[in-house]
Amino acid sequence: MLPYLIPDPKLGKAIESANQAKMNLCWTCHSCNTECPINIATNRLQPLKIVHMANLGLLDQLVRLPEIWYCLSCNRCNTICPMTVRPAAVISYLREQVARRKLVSYDTLCRFKDLFARFQQVRWHMASRCLNGRSTTVTASQWYQWLETPVKPAIGNVKYKDLFRGSNAFKTAAVDFKSQFCLTCSECSSTCPVFFKRSVFDPVWIFRMANFGLAEDLLKSPSLWLCIACQRCTNACGQEIKGHLLIGRLQELAVKEGYVDDDFPYRWKQADQALYPRLLEEIDSLFGFQRFNLSVANRKQQVRAG
Repeated sequence: MLPYLIPDPKLGKAIESANQAKMNLCWTCHSCNTECPINIATNRLQPLKIVHMANLGLLDQLVRLPEIWYCLSCNRCNTICPMTVRPAAVISYLREQVARRKLVSYDTLCRFKDLFARFQQVRWHMASRCLNGRSTTVTASQWYQWLETPVKPAIGNVKYKDLFRGSNAFKTAAVDFKSQFCLTCSECSSTCPVFFKRSVFDPVWIFRMANFGLAEDLLKSPSLWLCIACQRCTNACGQEIKGHLLIGRLQELAVKEGYVDDDFPYRWKQADQALYPRLLEEIDSLFGFQRFNLSVANRKQQVRAG
């Protein structure tokens, strides 16, 4: 074995001590790999691999691994693990180590954050397209156009006559998951990995719309479908609002009550998976990873030429 691949058990224990991810409990069942949306769509992010390398103390290799930047912070790997291992916590720790070691410039990290913000913008435009029954494919031209096209606020002034007009099931959803207790403190928004701009996705906006009974505006909104079910809004809420469950119920009602067609959830799943490979290409380009074999640059030139 080459010297730089020699395991360092002591360093592995130090990594575990720093992030408390329970890495030593992993029994390599692959549940995290099968649940990760990035891995499902691209086969390029395996949380199990990262946990295993961390257990071996291969920190120098991990901080240079492209995969640590592909993570959506959706926490599905944490939730699905039968041994309560937290791969997402390991990835977060590794990103911190990259910043501490100054392996990536501050400007690049800022551009990475901006890319994720604009990617949610792309997802909103794609959800809008799917809601209109259009194709789930996206061309290079559309991709870059959506990256640069801001999302306008969904609604303006609300009239009193439009309040509390949802179905009984819609009103019951707010009660069942306690959204009427919302104090609009925005703790859910501050911890949400999808929230960057209120016009694109904001948990508080969804909860308030539900509380005011604005069913039509909410259940027809593309924003409703951007939730990645990470449960962070629920875990952060001091009022014990079950935010991720409420959003899931609202999505079900949108289909059941005819605000979206029956095939929309399938189209949306297909569309979301079509976008992830493009996101990874942009990340490869941003960080200069070797896998980026000029495909993004070539597409950008084609868009400019067109």
